[in-house]
Amino acid sequence: MWPQLLDRSKALGVNCISTYVFWNVHEPERDRYDFTGGRDLAHFLQLCQERELLAFLRVGPYCCAEWNFGGFPSYLRDEPNIELRTMNNPYLDRVEKYFDRLAEEIRPYLAPNGGPVAMIQVENEYANVAKRYGEAGQEYLRWIVNLAERVGFKIIPTTTCEGGASGSIETLNGNDIPPERAAGFRLKHPKEPMIWSELYPGWYDTWGHPRHTGRDGRELATCILEFLAEGGAGWNYYMWHGGTNFGRDSMYLQTTSYDFTAPLDEYGRCTPKGEYLGQLHKKLVEHRLILLEGNRTSENVTMNFQKTTWTRGFQRLELLVNRGKEPQTDASGCSVSPGGACLRSGDGDYIFHTDQIDATKGPAHDATKWNDISPPLMWSAWHEPLPPQRDRASIVRSSEPIEQLKLTKDKTDYCWYSTTINTWKGEELLAIPYGGDFLYVYVDGELVSQSVAPLLENRGFIVPSGSNQPMVVADQNESSKTDGYRHQFNLSGMKPGRHRLEILATAIGMVKGDWQITAPMNMERKGIWNGVLLDGDSLNTEWFNIPFLYGEKIHIATGPERQKWLKVPEIAKPLTWYRATFNLSDNELAHDSDYRIDAAGLWKGSLFVNGHAIGRYWLIGARDSEADPTQSHYHVPSVWLKRTNVLIVFEENAVIPSKVRFQRRLFSA
Repeated sequence: MWPQLLDRSKALGVNCISTYVFWNVHEPERDRYDFTGGRDLAHFLQLCQERELLAFLRVGPYCCAEWNFGGFPSYLRDEPNIELRTMNNPYLDRVEKYFDRLAEEIRPYLAPNGGPVAMIQVENEYANVAKRYGEAGQEYLRWIVNLAERVGFKIIPTTTCEGGASGSIETLNGNDIPPERAAGFRLKHPKEPMIWSELYPGWYDTWGHPRHTGRDGRELATCILEFLAEGGAGWNYYMWHGGTNFGRDSMYLQTTSYDFTAPLDEYGRCTPKGEYLGQLHKKLVEHRLILLEGNRTSENVTMNFQKTTWTRGFQRLELLVNRGKEPQTDASGCSVSPGGACLRSGDGDYIFHTDQIDATKGPAHDATKWNDISPPLMWSAWHEPLPPQRDRASIVRSSEPIEQLKLTKDKTDYCWYSTTINTWKGEELLAIPYGGDFLYVYVDGELVSQSVAPLLENRGFIVPSGSNQPMVVADQNESSKTDGYRHQFNLSGMKPGRHRLEILATAIGMVKGDWQITAPMNMERKGIWNGVLLDGDSLNTEWFNIPFLYGEKIHIATGPERQKWLKVPEIAKPLTWYRATFNLSDNELAHDSDYRIDAAGLWKGSLFVNGHAIGRYWLIGARDSEADPTQSHYHVPSVWLKRTNVLIVFEENAVIPSKVRFQRRLFSA
């Protein structure tokens, strides 16, 4: 999709592309670097250069973006004595080695070397965690800026956002940059350009919580014009195109879709918002010299009605911004509605008026509605074996459950914990004080209970607080919950005696930042990590820990077909793999189309098409709401499709995918 995304961006007046460069994408395993295929950074930069688009690379090492582990490789968690994002030698050693390798890819494409890369950002929004790391954190920020210079980036500007360090340009993030914030920036950085590194056209969605509706183009245009009136030099949309978190790339609780109600939608298509902003971009680029170099003065026409004037030689521009709740009109008769703005020439001709351009006008293409690929999908099934059916070689024995990531290294979402229990009352309370993310409880091979949803994005301190591990609250998000890892299950109807207990832990992505666990990110945990209680007593029994599903071990969804698929049973069983095939004609494949899976009727699991991991799904809606699930439809890139296609579903609960549909929408120029 890179060429199409860049072409559409260029056509909408964008002149610089900002992108994160995730460490865990390019060093997925310790000392194994990958810059091939979809990870080919050099090719991406070549495509930018061919289109005369500048590039702004945000290289981390910490990135966030609601990405798994904030962009850190999961192996860092297991480095001895490591602490992330501070002056810690094990951490700094790994960062330096990665930056040395990354710089080999980037240096040929720096602007002074003839390439498109005009700026590089290191770290990200450090102010969110600065209180935790104190002076060591500030020293680390200075260190990472100096490292960027040492590896060869010093010939272009280095930036930091929302938490700066000497030697870098500090940039701003937010829904808007009001005058008082701009004034504070100029006071702190009088000689630096004011750059808005994250302007939010919407927001991300998390499972089990209401979908965000986003902001319209008119509101965004007014914010941009107001920013320019305060001396802004450049802005970056976060996101301009959000796309899809394929596979297991998303952070804890983040949906597979990362549409963000961005100007280019999840499928890369221009939205009405994008069309509207594109008109603004073209006008501002036409007048960029006077906006950047002209003499700027501002005055209040009335209390909430501001006029800004730029002059450069014989040129003159005027901007009216209405921050009030009533329409405003200046002496020339220019009327601006509440929350609107008007940019005009010195002759009074409108250059861009937010009230006179339709913010709801559709993009310049025509698309059919989403239609099902016919005929209906025909399914077969394969049941995932429970722990007693697993081979002994896959079992790790212990006296208490072993924290999941120690076993999985974040290569799977799944880990079994199996033991035996003795009951006398027929109704027992099973408690897991510290567990995550979502748990299923089986007794004697039957699913009897599961975690209560929705889950919280910020869950409190991830381990019991004590003298060896004192809790340090770095921001307000960290104090919002104190027991977000506790799971309780009522086990009723059990006969007195001995029973087999099995707990399936399912991860939903690693955290993106300290505030989600009220601790340094290297303390991230999954599965069970502080014991299990039965009616208040510790289960001090032998535990069998089994990482990975057996279906994953045999590559049932991503490798050649080796197992026998069976007819779908009339009564669904949990933990079942489902398989269906569908065909597309050469004519269908040749057309400009988007594809998606309608996951209606499913509950929670993962989707695969032709061996490609589409991502996690969870058909959960917002609590106390009649709204649709947070995400029902799942993007399938057209380049992953062919004449005969295989769709595989892994479903954690007892449902049959009879309502699942593969859908297509067709575009014409």
